[in-house]
Amino acid sequence: MLGALARYVYREADTEQLLGSLDGILGCFSEGRWVHCTNAGKWPLFQYLPALPLRWLGMSLEGIGRVLSYFSLAAFVALLVVSWRTLAPRSRPVAVMAELVLCSGLFIHYSNRSFGEMVSAFLSAALAAAWLRRRGAGLVAVLAFLTSLTKETAFPFIGLIGVTCAAVHRAPGTSWLALLRAERNRLLGAALGTVLGLALFVAANFFRYGLPYNITYFQEASWGPSLAFQLENSVALWLAPNAGLLFFWPLLVLMLVALPVAVWKQRREGATVGWEPLGGLGVMIVLLTVFLARWWAPFGWWAWGSRLILPWMPAVLLVALYAYAEAAESLIRPLVATRVRAGVLTLVLIAVTLPHVASIFRSNEIIHTAMTSRGECVTPNTPATHEPYYRCIRMLAWEGPFTLANAYSFVPHPQVRLRALLATLLAAVGGAWLWRVTRPSSARA
Repeated sequence: MLGALARYVYREADTEQLLGSLDGILGCFSEGRWVHCTNAGKWPLFQYLPALPLRWLGMSLEGIGRVLSYFSLAAFVALLVVSWRTLAPRSRPVAVMAELVLCSGLFIHYSNRSFGEMVSAFLSAALAAAWLRRRGAGLVAVLAFLTSLTKETAFPFIGLIGVTCAAVHRAPGTSWLALLRAERNRLLGAALGTVLGLALFVAANFFRYGLPYNITYFQEASWGPSLAFQLENSVALWLAPNAGLLFFWPLLVLMLVALPVAVWKQRREGATVGWEPLGGLGVMIVLLTVFLARWWAPFGWWAWGSRLILPWMPAVLLVALYAYAEAAESLIRPLVATRVRAGVLTLVLIAVTLPHVASIFRSNEIIHTAMTSRGECVTPNTPATHEPYYRCIRMLAWEGPFTLANAYSFVPHPQVRLRALLATLLAAVGGAWLWRVTRPSSARA
């Protein structure tokens, strides 16, 4: 399956614009023009780090685009490894379930895309994993720095990850002051890495615009929707059939909804389980939703499903499952208590995975149909286009033809069906794996 993904790596339109700015940046370097390089582009800094040296060494723009796609594929594999290594010592059933959740949603599609979301998701999850496993402050600082370069809006979420991971390690009866002392080095490391990332963005914006902030993004922020549309976007990010995570990543959403219920049940039965990590993750999800709802392109379209919310979801899942492994296991075991239930879960895995497989190998047809079925939405950069634009994306998010149904129709396509069969076999192995690790040791022997 990885081989198929590698052969079908896809260079996105945003990447084309980033690649188109590389020669202009190198030209400014050669001329010694370190301020107001108008050809530098607006994009976050992380993808420039490999792209500029490769272009300076003479690699073609097409080749660099493929490298960025390969980075996404490597990040997807690394995300699975980091999640497993973090969760398996806590609970193997929970670790297996995390792998299945990560492999059943939007990341299948973005695993071979040149968008930066996949690498950003890995780095934020790696930062959370390093903190949860109490790695050194140096590693935390490096990961915080790299994560800060993936999005100009990453800084508050890095802070929330750090505070929430610190709260996970608070033992019953431990004061917050004692916890602060124990986590001081990691907190300082994360702060240092984040400040360095912010400083680099300021320097890059002086280079691009002659000002410490990104003029282009500030201008696009002025296109933001009215309060009524912001409320609609907040709901659509989670519940819209053509955009919401509930439809495009149902296992993730169901896990995040069910876990607080399981924790509440544990507390009712007398377990000393703290609410603080859930509170931190809840604040993170609310802020992410609010920020995206205020943006003119809340879903990151043209794209598959809701793209811009993705970088932080694996970190949220990882922290939640690590902090509440026992509660999560209490949710998972009943799902595979018998062979029949394990078989039903496997069928569900297959059903939610197949449209994402189709979206990889026939993405032009599927996404083009989704984005143009009622005419293209004109950018809201003038008062005349503002209201029509938001009505347009409302229709695209909520009304038919439905994107996932269209994707299912491509599963029998010659370019899809073999990969769909591979995905089906992988889901079957995953379901069997989860069923096996929930058996008593004597039964497995």
